[in-house]
Amino acid sequence: MSEDDQPVKSQQAALRELSDALEQSRKTWLNESLTGSPLWKLNYAVSDIGYVLATLDDAEAMKQRKRWVKLQQKVGEGAAWLITIDLLRDSLAESRQKKMASAVARLSAKPVNKCHKLMAKPEWVRIRRWWFGYLESMQPLDPTEAVTVAMTDRAEHRFLKLRNRILKHDNDQDLLKLEGATGELKTILSFSAAPDDRRHSQVSLLGDIESNIRLWRQAHTRLPLLKLLSATPEIDARLSLADDLAEIRLEQQRIARKRRDRVRRLLIGPNSE
Repeated sequence: MSEDDQPVKSQQAALRELSDALEQSRKTWLNESLTGSPLWKLNYAVSDIGYVLATLDDAEAMKQRKRWVKLQQKVGEGAAWLITIDLLRDSLAESRQKKMASAVARLSAKPVNKCHKLMAKPEWVRIRRWWFGYLESMQPLDPTEAVTVAMTDRAEHRFLKLRNRILKHDNDQDLLKLEGATGELKTILSFSAAPDDRRHSQVSLLGDIESNIRLWRQAHTRLPLLKLLSATPEIDARLSLADDLAEIRLEQQRIARKRRDRVRRLLIGPNSE
């Protein structure tokens, strides 16, 4: 049986797989809580759960999605600081890191502590209770029947509207919105009946766009935190440390620009390079 002949996975099965991935990211982060990568992956899993919930198009699914969005918002700043700290750890000698440590700790402590509270067992038990209660209550669905033509048309319209705005104005906020629109459309199409070669190509292209936006967002998210850090007394008073941060910021700007350009080329057409 070829990949295209495989039966379409149900929403319930997809949500359980994503829940497992989310739980694994949480456990990894609790064991390695000084690193940001596991928490950033958890953020992606939450987004993907939201995209699947959007294909259900009912009030309870939307309620669950709003709960996950709130969780994302609560952990967002802490996750951003942790991936920025990862970058500093990878970019600087240990002696340079120590000179920045007090400033980094002061700025990041509150948002990172919030992440620890949310990911710790007491709060996570509460989250699992409402989430798995919802999963258990779901009625069996044929995914190809749950995804309607109207739903697909709405998702395509939103994606194309944002695509056109980005190609015309190149706005950061539109690019952030496009990440969600791309993920939703990709998920809807992946649940559609009898995927043909064209549909498979569409899903693959959308996945490429989404991946590059996520890499852009990672670099883009670090930039204001690096700027904030460079303005602290500990850094501002030491020219060499300020130069180190300026160089790191320039590299992140270069990465963000590269990923943005890649997204634009994909939006124009996959063969436009």
